Amino acid sequence: MNPHTDRPQAVPSTGSADTAGSATTRAKAPVQDAVQDKLALYHFDACPYCAFVRRAIEAQGLKVELRNIHEDRTHWEDLVSARSRTTVPVLRIERPDGSVEWMPESRDIVKYLQETYA
Repeated sequence: MNPHTDRPQAVPSTGSADTAGSATTRAKAPVQDAVQDKLALYHFDACPYCAFVRRAIEAQGLKVELRNIHEDRTHWEDLVSARSRTTVPVLRIERPDGSVEWMPESRDIVKYLQETYA
């Protein structure tokens, strides 16, 4: 958690997000967004597509709340309420302005995480 915002943050693998040696300006800006976005992954343990996303999250060192829909009925209900289905994985992205986006599809989630928070 970021002690200044109480929000999940991306953990850079080397150096800090403000390192002068960053490849592009575009790469620096998304890391700032990661500090402010609240991320939650709806998943269950035996799902191979979910495991693919969890490995990507771990490899990037991102702080993402894991919401197992088989272990907590509330998570299952939230997913059905938002998407009218229980297909996982789904990444819930809550922006600082309060807007929420639900992103399905493992490859889309991994691509989004890499492009936005790497």
